[in-house]
Parts: sequence; C-alpha cells; structure tokens
Amino acid sequence: MRNLNAIDVLNVWEQGLNRPLLQRTLMLLAAAFPELSPDNIANLSIGTRDACLLLLRERLFGSRLVNNAVCPQCAMRIEWEQNISDLVVNMSDSQIAHQFSLESDDYRLCFRLPNSIDLAEAEGCGNAESALQYLLGRCILSAEHAGAFCNIDQLPESVVQALNQRIEELDLQAEVRINLTCPDCSHNWDMFFDIASFLWVEINEWAERMLQTVHKLARAYGWTEQEILNLSPVRRQLYLGMVGP
Repeated sequence: MRNLNAIDVLNVWEQGLNRPLLQRTLMLLAAAFPELSPDNIANLSIGTRDACLLLLRERLFGSRLVNNAVCPQCAMRIEWEQNISDLVVNMSDSQIAHQFSLESDDYRLCFRLPNSIDLAEAEGCGNAESALQYLLGRCILSAEHAGAFCNIDQLPESVVQALNQRIEELDLQAEVRINLTCPDCSHNWDMFFDIASFLWVEINEWAERMLQTVHKLARAYGWTEQEILNLSPVRRQLYLGMVGP
C-alpha cells in the first residue's frame, strides 16, 4: 500500500464524481494498492476489501472515526466515536483461502466468498431476498447431494441458510455493526457501519475544503494548484491562517 498525497486523492475524487459508490471504492483501492491489478481488487472478498478501506482511511484521516446516527426509538440524533483498530477483524490463514467447502444435510458445497463484482451484478435484483439468493448462486462453485451432482436451484432452504451463515462466519469484516445506546431514551441497538460510503463522504468533504484552500492561497500568493497541493498539510494551514477569512 502506498501513501496517497493530496493530488492523488483529488484525482480519484474528481474521477469518481457521478459514478456509483462501488466504482468509487474500487478506484480508491486501485490508487492505494498499485501492486494489485484492477481484477485482483475487484475479486477481493467484501471483508478483505473493507479491511483495506479501513487501513486506507487510517492513512488518510487518522485512526479515530466520528459519525452520527438516529435513534430508532425516539429519533434523537446522537454522535459516536470509534477507533479503527476496534473495527478490524483479525483473519486466520483459513479465512484467506479462495475456496471453501460446506457439508449440510447430506449436501456438499464448494463455494467462494462474495466480491465487489457479485455486488454489482446483484444490484439489479428487485429486493434484498432476491439479491441474497443471486449472490449465493454466484458464489457456489459446485453442489453434490449424496455424492451426485446437484443443481443449485434444487438446494433446500436449510442448506442455503447454512451456506449464508458460513459465509458470514468466514468474512466477518464484511458486516461491521456498532452497538449504540441512546442517551435520551436508553434504547440499545446495533447499527451497520459501511466503511465504503463513510470514507467517500469524508473524501468529498475534504476535497471541497481543499479546493477552497487552493483558491484562497492562489489568489493571495499567485501559486499554482500543484504548488499548493505539494505543500505539507501543516504549511498549507499556516499560510491559510495568514491569509485570513
């Protein structure tokens, strides 16, 4: 992984405007992990991909996350903080494998974990249940019943549910949940945290502030955009403070 400078981040941000979040996510990872090909990045499991995004976020903006949520009980908006290290799931060597097997109710399945390509393909499904069935169908590499080949659409619901549970166990990073308690009504609930959307919001806000900084410093000193972006963050901020509002 390489450290992205201000020019790198602005370039990815500009290219990602008006593109789906999934494409923006893959573009960010391609810039941060040049040692991986675009195909390799797209084929990372969702959990591995999100672990890379958490690492990238820490490199860009630090280890502390600040976010907000709305209490589902009383609709109060609350703010929560979390360290990135608390969200990263340590994976065992077995979890890094590309193929896995499952035996359930006399069925044997060979499968892989869902990746970004699978999510993109499932976006056209009408509802969450259909999307889940479609994802599982893409991830099953082979299916046998009592030692004989079995069509995927013939799998009983109990086996499908067992497969879904096994995928969740193998790719824990794919679904990070934050436990929150409302200070007003004491309601407790779990909130799904999506690092991809969270990071892009942060990058978008940072980019808008950075362009305003470039505009002010260019007007004040006559510097080019590249000259300003090549300054360290500390020097940019000091010069910006001397310019004034």
